[in-house]
Amino acid sequence: MRKRIAALRDRGWHVVGFTFHRDRGKEDTPPDWENIHLGTTFNRRYLQRLWAFVACLGVIWRNRDRLAACRAVYAVNTDNALLALLGKRISGSKAPLVLELADIQPAMVGQGAVSRVFRAIERFVLRRTALLVTTSPGFVREYFQPIQNHRGEIFLLENKVYPSSALPPSRSGGAPVEGGKPWVVGCFGAFRCRRSLELMRALATHPQSKVRFVLRGYPAGTITDEFHPLIEGVPGITFAGPYQYPKDLAAMYQGVDFNWAFDESDPNGNSAWLLPNRIYEGGCFGVPAIAANETETGRWISSNHLGWTFGEPLEKSLAEFFATLDPDEWTTVKRRCESRGREGFTGDADYRDLSEKLRNAIK
Repeated sequence: MRKRIAALRDRGWHVVGFTFHRDRGKEDTPPDWENIHLGTTFNRRYLQRLWAFVACLGVIWRNRDRLAACRAVYAVNTDNALLALLGKRISGSKAPLVLELADIQPAMVGQGAVSRVFRAIERFVLRRTALLVTTSPGFVREYFQPIQNHRGEIFLLENKVYPSSALPPSRSGGAPVEGGKPWVVGCFGAFRCRRSLELMRALATHPQSKVRFVLRGYPAGTITDEFHPLIEGVPGITFAGPYQYPKDLAAMYQGVDFNWAFDESDPNGNSAWLLPNRIYEGGCFGVPAIAANETETGRWISSNHLGWTFGEPLEKSLAEFFATLDPDEWTTVKRRCESRGREGFTGDADYRDLSEKLRNAIK
């Protein structure tokens, strides 16, 4: 959200944030925009989160005049959009609602009664939305159109790097970091995928291991408590903690040979449809990516010729790949990655177009 807000402010919007703070057990930078604090929530504490949503209604009521003065309302996720619709009713606002949905949770695609209720609530919100913003064409093709039957306007805002002006120049990698003996694989961001960590552990401890892993970011979701036990004591895995975006990206990506873009946390849904931040970050620094082939990420890598994709069984496929990869083949792909201009991986043009969409919505 910091990226979204910064980009809109850069294009002349005055942003008033009605925001919850998610406590992830790490230090956060306070908002540098006009912010109305709705409450603090915590990972996996769903009853507490429900109470926070109820308690924030008083905050919205006390700030209804501030909300009424807004010309557009931009909500992220369906629950916040429900609050936004209620806030609009309380304040008398006629501002158009823009809804961003960047993930499709497993509960949204289930066949049970709870999933059907959740989808009905989401359709209720979508019918009252002037613009739907999402981050991958996979979400549109596999979920919004066939499952939710959404026919409203959709804007694709991929998870590209912003602002591009903050990125240092990309230095040529030249040769593999350690000559391919071993290959160095980086995985940077939020760690939600247990299978990814299990694959890394298996590959790093393989008797003929020719790969080591460098991890930076923070554990999230259901594997938060399992993260450290899964990687501790594994010589081939280094966890270097959180990082600053975007200033740390150059050093991180220029220190690895491959960009790990596997996500198996929801293999039949969200994980198969998303396009993660890291493929664009790695693209800015010419790092070849690796991912599963039957996913939107894998198709993106293959269609752009920016790395390698793999089929099941992944552990076997990856072990054979790293054991037999010729450094000359890696160099060919690396040079192709470095030859790509950054404009395909940075969001400057996309945010310009989004800003124009918002201005058209309020005319």
